[in-house]
Amino acid sequence: MKFDTPAGTNPIDQEKVVGKPHPRIEGPLKTTGRAVYSYENHEAVPNAAYGYVVGSAIAKGRISSMNVREAEAAPGVLAIVTADNAGPIKTQGFYVAKPLAGPEIEHYHQAIALVVAETFEQARHAASLIRVDYARGQGAFDLASARAGAKPHRRQPDIRIGDFDKAFSSAPVKVDASYTTPDHSHMMLEPHATIARWDGDQLTIWSAQQIIGWARRDLGNKLSIPQDKIRVVATYIGGGFGGKGSVCSDAILAALGARAVGRAVKVALPRPLMPNNTSHRPATIQRVRLAAGRDGKLVAVGHETLSGNLPGGGPEIAAAQTQ
Repeated sequence: MKFDTPAGTNPIDQEKVVGKPHPRIEGPLKTTGRAVYSYENHEAVPNAAYGYVVGSAIAKGRISSMNVREAEAAPGVLAIVTADNAGPIKTQGFYVAKPLAGPEIEHYHQAIALVVAETFEQARHAASLIRVDYARGQGAFDLASARAGAKPHRRQPDIRIGDFDKAFSSAPVKVDASYTTPDHSHMMLEPHATIARWDGDQLTIWSAQQIIGWARRDLGNKLSIPQDKIRVVATYIGGGFGGKGSVCSDAILAALGARAVGRAVKVALPRPLMPNNTSHRPATIQRVRLAAGRDGKLVAVGHETLSGNLPGGGPEIAAAQTQ
């Protein structure tokens, strides 16, 4: 497609949409506080118990021991879900980190337990009574220092068109610059939140989800449930920015908690746990090389990008736009 002539009058655009004010359908509901978000589905899911997430205190290593006896005896506690009693959980899906870790710890604040109780305050208090001993491991926290071990990603291989080295070296005008970008975390107003309920072998979640198909697929994969046994109710979303593209640990833990206690359970990620139990944009190191003639015409473009992720995860494909 070439844009080398004026477009002229567009018969489709009757100047009724673009540039005109339009009321948002959900606007009055949100501005008056009547919009129902995932955690607030009290009428649809009455008498839900509360789940509180316990995050790892280390960034890399193993859980040596976890003592939950005092927490189990705390007032209002219905169950404590850990990797020891949750059953098999797979890592297939959009997010490759384990939604419930143990004994291996992959990253800081990774969920290691869910305390389910009658009230939020009881669940939070009991969570503070869990005693965990760790064996710390050696982590990798600096992208530049890990550069020597970087490998091309199988889903985003290197792309070479023409003889870049020859064109770049012979050009009279060149730019060769490196740039870095930091890690970025989603911090939407509404935290990641889910209410889960089982009706026999049928699982329903009320959850902040932007892509329902991905949510059903990944929930089914991680919990080994047929997709036709899963119903996802996505109500209003208080900000997503792609961070609610599929199920995170809150949805998986809510489903596990509901199965453990035989009733609906609601889970919201506390804000400190959001960066490490959802998704984020990883740091990058990017080298951009441009070569041109004296007339300003580009003759060579090179863009190399480096980013990190957990094993099995995808890269930050910062060079896609350049291609």
